Formats: sequence, C-alpha cells, structure tokens
Amino acid sequence: MRYLAALAALGSLVLGVTASAAGSASVGSGAQQQAAQLAAAAAAIAAASDNLDRLQAQPPPGVAIDQVRADLLMTQAGFRFRDAIRQEQELVYAMAGQPDLESATLPLVGGSRAAALSAAGQALRALWHMSGFTPGNRVHPRFNHRYADSEPVDALLGYYQAAAARHGIDWTYLAAINFIESDFGRNNGPSSAGALGPMQFLPETFREYGGGGDINSAHDSIRAAALMLARNGAPNDYDRAVLRYNHSVDYVAAVKAYAAAVRSDPVWLTRLYYWSTYG
Repeated sequence: MRYLAALAALGSLVLGVTASAAGSASVGSGAQQQAAQLAAAAAAIAAASDNLDRLQAQPPPGVAIDQVRADLLMTQAGFRFRDAIRQEQELVYAMAGQPDLESATLPLVGGSRAAALSAAGQALRALWHMSGFTPGNRVHPRFNHRYADSEPVDALLGYYQAAAARHGIDWTYLAAINFIESDFGRNNGPSSAGALGPMQFLPETFREYGGGGDINSAHDSIRAAALMLARNGAPNDYDRAVLRYNHSVDYVAAVKAYAAAVRSDPVWLTRLYYWSTYG
C-alpha cells in the first residue's frame, strides 16, 4: 500500500522561496498577523456555513422564477463556503512550512482550534518529509481537483462510521487514509505500483480484505480498509496497523495527525474534503 505519487491528495506546490532568518521580534509580529488572519478565516468559514444552512432550511419557492433565484443563491453560497476553506488552507500551509512561525502563532490562537491546526501542520510536514521537502520554504496548495469528483462528505462520513463500528476502530483513521491516499476518491489511480480506488488498495490486497466488493467503490474500499486495520493491530496499536497500510513512519505520523485534527473538531473533515479543490 502506498500514498499517491507526488502527494496528489494534498496538491502541495513548493515555490522554492526560502524563508529568511528573522529575529524574535519579527517572528512575534508575524505570529500576531498570522493569528489574526486565521481568526478572520475561521469567522469567514463560520459565516459562510451559517448562510448555507439558512438557505438550505428555507421552504422551496412556489414559482419557477423564484426557484431559479433560490438555486443561484445556493450555488453562490456553496462556492463562498468552499472558497473560505481554501483561503484558510493557504494560511495553514504557510504556517506549517515555517515551524518557528507556527510555534509562535498557535499560543495566540489557543484552545481546540490551536490543537487542530497543530495536528494539521504535523501531518503536512510528515508528508512533505516523505517527498523530500524540508520545512522552511513557503508552500502553497495547488487547487487541482474538482470538488464534485467525490461522493458527498456526509455519505463518506456514514461509510467511515459504519465500517469503524463494525470493527471497533476509530473512524477518523479511515477518513485520514482516504484523504491522503486519493483526496477522498478524486484520484483513484492506478498508482505507479498498481494501487486502485479511494483507499488505494493493490488488487491482491483488496481480494484479501474486500469481501468480493468493488475496489473503486468508496463504501466497499472503506470497509476493506477498516478490516485491514483491525486485523493488523487496531484499535490497540494504530501505529502497527497503519504501518501495515504503508511502510513509512512519516505516513503513520500523517494519518495519526489528520485523524487527531478531525477528532478535535469534526468540521475539520469538511475542511480537508474541500482542500486543494476547485469549483
């Protein structure tokens, strides 16, 4: 099992601009600015989400022309929500690529938001390390996957939770693997090693765990992944179980960190779902 080549699920792009050495005063000033930008981004996501929920709760219009207007408003509101998440992603990447800035910023953020941001930064750095990139450079996400090329996030959540409950494991690990391996099914391969589907199984491995299902089905491949984790150590030893999925300690660290981010705030599943997408 392997994560997709070139970190397709993350779509990260190194610009090659090395961060210059800065004094503590400069780092402190940058941290204050970063914390303020993160607070504004979180507020924008919350406002866009509230607006989307409000529109979805409205009764359907009785006149056709009003329905057209309502559909347009929903389309605009959905885009604003996704765009707010993508703008926050830019900030998260910038901070993760500069550990000194992150260390100075997170105490200013505080609480569960800081914990989730810290976990996301750990995950990014672990995956970047797998690709040979050393933090210290400014990194930008590449928005190169169409968001609609995945099953809806609520459907995926149902698959994670049902498969996890079936085998007594934590569903957030399944979500993290699904994100890293295929960007929630937006890049199903085949990989250079021949791995396929939303959870990037080698066909022979899927035959062992898939129960006759479809390797390209999110539902079937998530169930297979849950069984694979359970048979290889989860929930007692997630490190061992995830290492069986991909023989890299950096991969294990990334999965654990993304899972921790989602556990700290379930909205992070939606954030990751729209990361590095367009549309």
